[in-house]
Amino acid sequence: MSLAESPDPPWLVQAAGVPLAQFPAFADPRRRQILEILASGPQDVSALARRCALPRQTVMHHLAILQRAGLVQQRHHVALVLPNGLAPLRRYFDLALTAAAISTP
Repeated sequence: MSLAESPDPPWLVQAAGVPLAQFPAFADPRRRQILEILASGPQDVSALARRCALPRQTVMHHLAILQRAGLVQQRHHVALVLPNGLAPLRRYFDLALTAAAISTP
């Protein structure tokens, strides 16, 4: 089946490599806040909890979800963003925004 015959728009076919676990992980505002903080560099989990004004256990829960989605890594109570984990999400949104810009009159 060619892209023209595909029921999905071509940009969506190109973005098909995005792991599905990343969308729910990225959807929660607390997890996005954690990612935004970690984007500036690795953080001790206790310091991250203080910056987020959340209990440490709650931050650990969110970090576990982000880690299963391949977006962060934890080592010795320090969390850091995995840029390669964010690349598929970036590709998805780049393709979606490009398609929207092209199709907008």
